[in-house]
Amino acid sequence: MSYWTDFLLVGIPLIDAQHRKLVEIIDKLMEASKNGKGKEETAHALSFAVTYSMEHFRDEENLMERYSYPGILAHKRLHAHFTMSVNALVKEFERTGPNMALTGKLNKTLVEWLINHISSEDRLMGRYITENSIV
Repeated sequence: MSYWTDFLLVGIPLIDAQHRKLVEIIDKLMEASKNGKGKEETAHALSFAVTYSMEHFRDEENLMERYSYPGILAHKRLHAHFTMSVNALVKEFERTGPNMALTGKLNKTLVEWLINHISSEDRLMGRYITENSIV
């Protein structure tokens, strides 16, 4: 099952491509976690999701700075809070390995947060940038 939908498009090709890739990575992570794939496979998917989301946040924040997005500070705080939450899940995974409780937390933190964030905050950012500049 894929969580991607075109409703998540923000109108900035780089960000849209990264969002699509991030959702794809999270799809694979959730699949590995739900199907009881080995700890190694789940750990690899989780690590890749964390690394890729940090790269994406950096690119997104650089873009917001370049175009003087007025909501940048609040947006950065949301990214920082997400990063803290994910780091806590990584530590829990290292302690417990994959399990149903962790799968639920991953779903809430990664899937729900990301989909909500893209469909609200990132769409606002995308609209501002596309209306106020040529990307």
